Amino acid sequence: MLQITEFDAITCARTTVSGGGIKLDVYLYFMDGLLVDTGPSRMSRTLIPFFQDKPIEQVVLTHHHEDHTGLARWIEQNLGMTPYIHEKGIPLCQQRPSLPLYRRLFWGGREPFQPQPVPSTVETEHYQFEVIHTPGHADDHISLLNREQGWLFSGDLFVTSRPKSFFSFEAAPQIIRSLRSILSYDFSTLICSHAGVLFDGKKMIQTKLNYLEEVVGQVTALYEQGLTAKQIRQRLFPQIHPMQLLSGFENSPEHLIRSIVRELEVERNQP
Repeated sequence: MLQITEFDAITCARTTVSGGGIKLDVYLYFMDGLLVDTGPSRMSRTLIPFFQDKPIEQVVLTHHHEDHTGLARWIEQNLGMTPYIHEKGIPLCQQRPSLPLYRRLFWGGREPFQPQPVPSTVETEHYQFEVIHTPGHADDHISLLNREQGWLFSGDLFVTSRPKSFFSFEAAPQIIRSLRSILSYDFSTLICSHAGVLFDGKKMIQTKLNYLEEVVGQVTALYEQGLTAKQIRQRLFPQIHPMQLLSGFENSPEHLIRSIVRELEVERNQP
């Protein structure tokens, strides 16, 4: 199922993927010839007609994960376009990813494609978007800022204000740095790949930053008391949630804690 809504000049396309009792929304955005992300291949039957209906002239991918790039190969082959992605994502997109079973079932796989490095500024006929590198969720993660309209296309930088569980590939300290960086820009509307269009966007980003900084403080205090990452997880996040079980614990609060502990250990070992 594809739900289409309009915000200002932006067409918002929402798909909902479910599995194992979990439902997740994925949003694609189109405006003035520009498509932001392609969505997962599992939703090809609903998304391909959407692509065929739009006068797509450029495609920008916020990062390489399969729920954002699953149909990039189709666009490359059928619309004759080379998607843009951060340079760190190019080699990852040129090969078929080795995905855990639950992610292949949930999102579908992703065929290799040949993206090009995203420029520092993406221009359409009526809009200009500044490309901001915002790693932490992925090394190649970017956000797109339109200063005139106050739009920030944030990919997976936000998603939720109080995450209690992280993927094994995420790093809380790096996400904190990216959140701090993005707050230095002027924007009002947060346009998220999983939460949709959010107003009072800077407040939403600040709320997530405050929460993660609080978690870092708690983890640091317990680490200095000699607790292990597992013991800290049991103290701070004792509950087991369905996503942890579905993912085989690729998604777990322990990854959030371990990413903080790794940085604490690096700081401790510095001369």
